[in-house]
Amino acid sequence: MLRRLARTLLIAALVFSIGLHWVVLQSAAWAGMLITYSVQQGSLLTGISQTFDNEHPCPLCCAVKKGTQSEKNDTRQVDQKKKIDLTLLAASSIRLSPPAPRLTRNDVEETAPQLPHRPPFPPPRRGMV
Repeated sequence: MLRRLARTLLIAALVFSIGLHWVVLQSAAWAGMLITYSVQQGSLLTGISQTFDNEHPCPLCCAVKKGTQSEKNDTRQVDQKKKIDLTLLAASSIRLSPPAPRLTRNDVEETAPQLPHRPPFPPPRRGMV
């Protein structure tokens, strides 16, 4: 339950951070306008043309346009972008270590347990019992 809530909040934060909420609102406005204008005019083609001609905006379209323009003109976002300062770590703080030594065949043979007897040769065949 808590994981689902956290995931939903993370997705919402990402959606708002990239401005996807304006796309969703504009799409909803166009869908509403398309239905309204098609019903009023009695023709789907007329409804489509009035929806996308920029001469018949609905209140939601006007709000989306005003909101996107205010985000573009917001001086706080510009100031925050200027404040980002990327610094590199000094070379003295980076420590490299050699890779772990690889095992050789002799090391493996010395550490492998010895069997008290040799396995049967050739190996038994399946189904011949």
